[in-house]
Amino acid sequence: MLRPFMVLIALFLAFSPWAGTAKGRCQDAKGTSATTVAAVDLIVVRVLGESITEKQVLDTINQLAFQLANNQQATGQQLQQKESLFYREALDTLIGTILLKNEAKERNLVADKAKIDESLRSMKARFPNEAQFQQALQGQGIKEEDLRSSIETNLLCQQVLELIAQDLPPPTDIEIQKYYDANPKSFLEPEQRHTAAISLKVDEGATPEQKMEIRKKLENIRADIGSKKITFAEAAVKESDDKANSTRGGDLGFVKRGAMLKPLEDMVFATKPGSLTPILETEIGYHLIQVIELKPAGIVPLETAQPKIKDLLERKAKQEATKKHLEQLKTKVKIETVMSDEEWNKRHPSK
Repeated sequence: MLRPFMVLIALFLAFSPWAGTAKGRCQDAKGTSATTVAAVDLIVVRVLGESITEKQVLDTINQLAFQLANNQQATGQQLQQKESLFYREALDTLIGTILLKNEAKERNLVADKAKIDESLRSMKARFPNEAQFQQALQGQGIKEEDLRSSIETNLLCQQVLELIAQDLPPPTDIEIQKYYDANPKSFLEPEQRHTAAISLKVDEGATPEQKMEIRKKLENIRADIGSKKITFAEAAVKESDDKANSTRGGDLGFVKRGAMLKPLEDMVFATKPGSLTPILETEIGYHLIQVIELKPAGIVPLETAQPKIKDLLERKAKQEATKKHLEQLKTKVKIETVMSDEEWNKRHPSK
């Protein structure tokens, strides 16, 4: 359930503009995986009197691999070679954390105790009860006070990152247009169908006779819609068991491939707009779908894409500002290399 425990800290506490980027994540440099470092653990570098150990780098590499795998941003081969491919990113993340933590101290920043408590509560909520949470901590060799310290470090780093980003100007309309024009493939939209549905549920254990009766009811509803005795929307409000959508006349909005059960999807995308599908059976019951209109594949208009582009450019600017700030901080301190890149690669060769 824990893999490793500090991954949860990254998931809960990563400052959102930097989420998913090594330079923006804050890790606890004294205990990246919140595990006790063995006495024989080798030191990789020293920064501001703090040692970054081989185990901490490996734990951070695992965190990077975990997040990249979850976001489908790394291939299986890359993950197999993670200890060499992600080594520099992991080490830079740990060094950056020490620098940011030191800057937070120089700025007299203090982590909000209420936020620490809330983050800890959020982590505990992932477990059925307190006993299992404590058991998980023990399994990782973690004390709860160590976890609180790690959360505090993350929050302090976040405060520094926010200060770095607070005066950045927003992207201009020209910059947004330029990005839109240069990346047309990023704004491709697949064909969509505007649909509405009437669903009649079949209870588990229903007899063939009961199932046939429910199907016959939906066939009669379809016939009444076809003869214009009732509109599809009226029938959905009155008869559909899908209460989440029945109040809207069964309207499901525009759907893409992959958003519906496969048998429904196949029929929907084979049905002409303005038509009704045949009665469809799935494991949950019987369905009648109205295909209202078709939206062909194409490029999303700039007006629609603009919020997404604005957010992306803002995140990119914050990442660049953070990288520049950290590079400046590095020039002001001594970073003592204890384990060379060559030695690391010998100890952790590519597979």
